[in-house]
Amino acid sequence: MDARQAPGVYDDEPWELAAYRVTLWEQPARPPKIDQPTRGTPSPTVRSVPVSFPGAPMGWEEMTFELAGAQDVREVIQWAETTLASGEGPASRRGVPVQDREYVVYAKAQSEGRWLHVAGWTPVLPSDSPLNLRRLR
Repeated sequence: MDARQAPGVYDDEPWELAAYRVTLWEQPARPPKIDQPTRGTPSPTVRSVPVSFPGAPMGWEEMTFELAGAQDVREVIQWAETTLASGEGPASRRGVPVQDREYVVYAKAQSEGRWLHVAGWTPVLPSDSPLNLRRLR
């Protein structure tokens, strides 16, 4: 990486954020014995016995909130981490055990119609996707 001083990067127009959007992601825990084949005799209406898929990943659930009035992105990140840790994610709210939790934070400037991904990692995208921030942990 090469770092050089950037000339004239500051302007007189402040960037006022209109809102933050936070998507909370949870991956439900794998049910016990999911990797074991189902045994039994098929009924006359069922032609085959269901099979297991060893090592198949569980899906993710998400819920999105818009936050207004936050002082800065650090406050929003703290809210996301606290909310997930307190069991307020989409699967946890239903009492489902969770094996992984993530959040994504987007910010929107008052003068823009787009949301900018500013923190977090989207677990349903490949880790090398250009639509995802690089994970540092």
